[in-house]
Amino acid sequence: MTIQQVLREKGLSRYQLSKRSGVPWATLADICSGKTSLTRCNAGTLSKLAATLDIPMEQLLTMTVEQRQAPDGKPNDRSYLEKELPASLQKALDEYIQGEKDHVSYMDCLWGELYGAINSNQWSNAITQEQADYLRAKYL
Repeated sequence: MTIQQVLREKGLSRYQLSKRSGVPWATLADICSGKTSLTRCNAGTLSKLAATLDIPMEQLLTMTVEQRQAPDGKPNDRSYLEKELPASLQKALDEYIQGEKDHVSYMDCLWGELYGAINSNQWSNAITQEQADYLRAKYL
């Protein structure tokens, strides 16, 4: 669980948590962004946060930080790059995935088909270079 999830459950903003707990907003911003680890906070800060959030200090110390987005604003989960692929590429990808599941003896052929499908679709501008790079890194 993350601090952000607890805040959402309790209907609090970081600003409200700061005001109610007495912990400076800048400190909370550093904690929520992952810049400052909860394990590096002093006992007073942890005690104030735990009391305000109505959770044990031990639970507070086990909390993680929500994944931030990449600097370009795109989500860290890049699976969206596999959506709406051209039919020929989707077919090659599906066959490759099925071949891996079935442990077929001709994986090298399926690999070649997928590699060729990625390249030809990139060259024809049917997919972006970002999609092609993602697919190569994930599957090849």
